[in-house]
Amino acid sequence: MNSRLPLIAACLFATAFASAKDDPKKTDLFESGLRQVMEDYRKGDDAAVTEKLRILIKMMEEKGADKVGATLPETIDGWEGEPLKRDDLGAVGGGVSVSRAYRSGEKEVVAKVIKDSPLVKGLIPLIANEDLLKLTGRKTHRISGETAVMEGERKLQLVADGRILVELVGNAEADEKDLVALARKLDLAALAKMK
Repeated sequence: MNSRLPLIAACLFATAFASAKDDPKKTDLFESGLRQVMEDYRKGDDAAVTEKLRILIKMMEEKGADKVGATLPETIDGWEGEPLKRDDLGAVGGGVSVSRAYRSGEKEVVAKVIKDSPLVKGLIPLIANEDLLKLTGRKTHRISGETAVMEGERKLQLVADGRILVELVGNAEADEKDLVALARKLDLAALAKMK
């Protein structure tokens, strides 16, 4: 019975969040959740604290995913976008990963934005280092003031604001020009403003 207490607490916590969400006059959901976490902490209920913190982290990640998703429009110059897809990065340390596949005839390009990922933070300096890119001889493009690098013939990567990875991957029918053209239409300035 005791082993189910954290699950029950998490359900009650989530229910409280859901009811507060429907009433705009109620306290901010995140702030309310932190208060509940502190109450449980003072009571010594470590399991409830852990569960509620996980819920709060998930809330913040979803909020971040919504913001990131807004930078991937439904259509781009004749390319039709599929529904947004969110990848769970919990297994690799967290963060936000949102992608949308775009189609134009037989061509398909998947645009992905990864933010706040500890795993990606290690790759960013390599992708953003222009001197290193010159040494490796990889093809680069300037997109909205950022250096974008080709990884082979079907993948384009760039870093927005030194911390957000943007990646476009095309199928066999999509070429480098398609990747560059789509990347130029993404709102990198909006991405850079995200905290």
